[in-house]
Amino acid sequence: MINQHQCQGSMGSTSNDLSTAIQQMLETVAQNDELKRGLRMATTAAAVSEVAALAGFEIAPAALVKHYAQRLLDAPDATAVHNFDLCSWDAGELLWAMNNWSVQD
Repeated sequence: MINQHQCQGSMGSTSNDLSTAIQQMLETVAQNDELKRGLRMATTAAAVSEVAALAGFEIAPAALVKHYAQRLLDAPDATAVHNFDLCSWDAGELLWAMNNWSVQD
């Protein structure tokens, strides 16, 4: 049986707790072909959270997104660019998305 791990938000969870939960989730997923396939097919934070839940980890989509964004912000410039480039985003698609992002007034 898989133990349930929760990482709901940044206020109640430290970055290290979320990093640990993500690492443990990835280790669990690596042992299950169905979960690996699900994670490879996930294209949204909610879809990643669904796979995490199937692996026994409750990771809120917003917490996941903010965690990775914060890690980019906290990294030295060269590391941030390298990690961003690892995502292999299509530049046109990314620019379109950024142009259409919702902003808080």
